[in-house]
Amino acid sequence: MLELANQVRWEWFKLRRRWMPYILLAVLVLITQVVVWGTVLAYNEARNRADTIVFEGQDGALLEFDCDEVLEGRADLSQAGELPPMIMDDCQDWDQRSQEDAEGFYSLITPPGSASFTMSIGHGIGLILVAILIASLIGTEHGWGTMRFLLVRGVRRWHVLASKLGIAWIAFAAALLVVGVLGTLSGQIIDGLLSGAEGLENGTSWGEVSELFGRSVLSVIPYVAMVSLVTVAVRSSAAGIGVGVGYYFLEQTVVGIFGALFDWFQNVADFLLIYNIEAFVNEGGGVSIGGGGPLDYPGDLHTLLVMAAYTVVAGALAFYLLHCRDVGGASRG
Repeated sequence: MLELANQVRWEWFKLRRRWMPYILLAVLVLITQVVVWGTVLAYNEARNRADTIVFEGQDGALLEFDCDEVLEGRADLSQAGELPPMIMDDCQDWDQRSQEDAEGFYSLITPPGSASFTMSIGHGIGLILVAILIASLIGTEHGWGTMRFLLVRGVRRWHVLASKLGIAWIAFAAALLVVGVLGTLSGQIIDGLLSGAEGLENGTSWGEVSELFGRSVLSVIPYVAMVSLVTVAVRSSAAGIGVGVGYYFLEQTVVGIFGALFDWFQNVADFLLIYNIEAFVNEGGGVSIGGGGPLDYPGDLHTLLVMAAYTVVAGALAFYLLHCRDVGGASRG
């Protein structure tokens, strides 16, 4: 274990001196911040939109009433005949829907909901970025020819792969934590800038935020194992990135199309990797950015078993391939 710990420390030493992880983190932070600040516009629209009710008056003419004026008693309803009760009911329904929409957006852009919201978005985008990171960590060792150098020094092969997987997982968890903290700070700023937020409550608790963080960090393990298997098999960071990112979008597209067309596809989707990852995270209060479409997410036990199966199979194959094959020189792949 001491040798493995030293190898992890060495991988961390190398990672800190590369530009890629900082660029990926900057991309992740930028996207999540744009989303949370963009949601402020949706909140303002829901909070400040005016609704006009149109009715036919006694003389057949169309009458328009502004619901804000009706609810505040400033509207002239003298020409509405027997319609005022109906107008009042419709305006009250509109006001309730507007209030619910505003409160929903308010829960996303203020703490602690802003931390949960940004981590949910960060998890979806982070899966793509962690695929780039792990493929780069493994593929560059073959591309630069440094894998053989490590083995000549006496480092065990499984230590090399395990340390890279561990560093990628730690980097993902750290990035998600950064995103959550910045989401909380942004939420506090937004809460201070909002107008008309009196009476609104944030429906998210810090316990739910902690659960979402734990689920998100745990759910990335099988995806990292799958991308590492591809990269070890082809010994190329470019191929590992291409297959890992391509699979992510391909599965999302297939689930969205076939899930909407065929009822039987539910049985197939229940055993797909990204679908189960999303299901596991969303059960903890996450916000799906890929979406399961009309399909129903499976329960926690099912998703845990599926993710564990992907992790064991992909991880075992990756370690086996790295252990049994000869390691060549630089491939520049």
